[in-house]
Amino acid sequence: MKIYLDPYGLQPVSGALEVTDDAGYVAARQLLLAFMRNPDQPGRDVVVRHEPWTQWFDDLPTTLAIPVLPLAQLRDRWPGATLPSDLTDKDVQELGLLLGTDVEPTLTGLAKHFFGAAFHSVISTELATVYGLARFVAQKPPALNKDYLRKLWSRYLDSLPPALEPLKAADAGFAKILAEGIYLGGRSELASDWEHENALVLKKAYQITLADLQQLKLLSWSIRPFKVAEADLKLEQKVIQLVSVALKKGTSPLDALSGCYVGELRALLSAGIGLDGATLQTIESRYADILSNETYLHGQLRALVTPELLPPPTAADLSPLPLPQQLRTWQEWATTSFIPYKFWLDQVKQPTAEALDQVEEYANLYGDWLFSNYATLIDDERILTSSNVRQRAQHLLSPTDSRLIWLIIDGLPDAYTSLLSTALKKHGLNKIKVEYALATLPTITAIGIPALLNGLRPNASSFVPVNRREALVEAYPDHRTVFSNQVRDFADTLAAEADLCCLHWRELDSYQHKEDREIEGTRAEHIGQELDKRIGLLAMAMRQTPDRRTRLLISTDHGATRCLRNESGISNKKIKEATAEPHERCIKLVGKLADEELDPKETYHLTKAMTHNQDDWVAARGYRYFGSNDSGYRHGGLTPEETIVPVLMAEASDVVVSDLLISYFGTKELELGKTLKEVQLRVQNPNAFAVELRGVVIAQDTKSQFNLPTQLESNGSVTLKASLKLPSSLRPQYGYVNLNATLEYVIQGEGYTAQATFSVPIQQANELDDFDFDSL
Repeated sequence: MKIYLDPYGLQPVSGALEVTDDAGYVAARQLLLAFMRNPDQPGRDVVVRHEPWTQWFDDLPTTLAIPVLPLAQLRDRWPGATLPSDLTDKDVQELGLLLGTDVEPTLTGLAKHFFGAAFHSVISTELATVYGLARFVAQKPPALNKDYLRKLWSRYLDSLPPALEPLKAADAGFAKILAEGIYLGGRSELASDWEHENALVLKKAYQITLADLQQLKLLSWSIRPFKVAEADLKLEQKVIQLVSVALKKGTSPLDALSGCYVGELRALLSAGIGLDGATLQTIESRYADILSNETYLHGQLRALVTPELLPPPTAADLSPLPLPQQLRTWQEWATTSFIPYKFWLDQVKQPTAEALDQVEEYANLYGDWLFSNYATLIDDERILTSSNVRQRAQHLLSPTDSRLIWLIIDGLPDAYTSLLSTALKKHGLNKIKVEYALATLPTITAIGIPALLNGLRPNASSFVPVNRREALVEAYPDHRTVFSNQVRDFADTLAAEADLCCLHWRELDSYQHKEDREIEGTRAEHIGQELDKRIGLLAMAMRQTPDRRTRLLISTDHGATRCLRNESGISNKKIKEATAEPHERCIKLVGKLADEELDPKETYHLTKAMTHNQDDWVAARGYRYFGSNDSGYRHGGLTPEETIVPVLMAEASDVVVSDLLISYFGTKELELGKTLKEVQLRVQNPNAFAVELRGVVIAQDTKSQFNLPTQLESNGSVTLKASLKLPSSLRPQYGYVNLNATLEYVIQGEGYTAQATFSVPIQQANELDDFDFDSL
């Protein structure tokens, strides 16, 4: 018979008695008594995993009550390895060293496995070395979230000077700033912006000045820090070979890419391979940090993907389907094929007439279908439209302790949904749901935005087409609301005490209207940067409200399109003369235009009865226009990319929540059996969002009290002080005892509980003679 004291759950239970309560403990003692009376008879094994029962067998010798400890099992598995002296049972569990891995549990083996290529660097203050280490930390691999590995990393970089102390501590924020500063050396126009943005941050957050880094010759605004171009070129040539070999073998070229270097992306471009959408998405995710700065490169990568233009659904395909299903069929075709192809074609310098004709034909088929069925579609509550996006917002505000940030991006076509999803994932909002809504007709801001805010039709008496803040208040009378349509006020608005924070971002629509000659780079590059910036701001605000579940709703009033040909204006002179802007696609039929005869081959007559607007409108059919054509993007028509718009709901995924960590933070050895005042414990929050700590219970002294609740900022910590009385029955091992803590905390309004084990040093007392069990 054996009694396995197994607090880490390593011993199989099959066939054994598991002690989980007092009755189980009594049964275990009865088995023990029977075994001692008749040791020749086989006894049933006992497994004890939970406190306090693991301590109720300390009267037995270790040959009978066997501690099952991770370190001991690790030594058995690696009999010839020299384990690190500071490696604890908790570390073994946290690092997964018993999970069938081949990681040699030595200092060198652990560093080699978890730090990878960074481990092979000879640590010095050479620019290339520091740059590589900073890039590694800036990527923040999961290894650096582990307490032991952070200590190992710090020890590995111990030879670095004090000015690089945050790099030793694996501070990702500092590493990103440092890597950017080194890389921008010799580019004075970029380096000056970097200095402006980061000098104060370095001084305030890290007590490090630019002079400290310049003294180490890590920064220079006139001399290239190291031969980046040459290094990238060599890397590029090497990766081209690897990619080529992978393609010949029929394997994925992504296996040759680490995700750390710009040169790898250039190699991918140089290899001249085509990418499919899934591969591009993987690349965008892996290189999100690099691509946020290398926007031109991002555009080149996207250009490698040639979308396939599929034929639209036919009348025969649609006729058996109910109208909502017909719309979903059109939406699926448009979002997976037509819209990606159309925006790709917009970037082709000299598209063929056949390609333009086909796109126009397909757009007209959809537009004609929508025109014929629009009045019925918007009367069907099962169909998501701009007017009932409000229902999504109302749902996300339930239960009452929820908070919603609603970002309305003016003029967001579905072509940029992938960029938006990339920005959301980059900033930790991994739980994303994408739906598609039918925009109001005509597809203009003056009608679309109020419809989103109040959920009413434009002919409603309280539609409130001008005062948008008032429209929001009236639509959500049971909630505190704030509204802003000024980018400069977004941060302050997000900080307001409100259930619903609505931000109308207008600048993207204005940017889309610009002609190509006014654009530097590509539109997608600029829009990707702006989305990254805005989503970063929102994600930061969401992470700072631990007591409430905060979710993000993103919608738009309309999409956008580019007209195809310069000769596709309409023939009606009065309508052309009445246009106020050169890029108009629709106009109100009032005054002299009210009785104007319209050509159904060129326009759609959007009557009040059809659209529920307060006036009749006329919209250009297909890719026609009323004013003069340009290379900017427009809206107001009925093409798929103007009327089928994305609606996204996002929040931080539950799977990324890491348990809080607790450790002894004092310097003195503790005494057993005595009440010790102001014992210091450190609680760490390894998450990228704020946490509200609601409860801490030490199993060995459940009467200990802590001053709670308290808020821990992202990647922050707090020191708690409490009176603590440890039982005299605890048995120290190597001068320490393990304590078990239960931590209760709240993230985004949802409660979490973590079990943690930590060690405290114990003042050694005189050892007493052990009881002589040999006499039994």
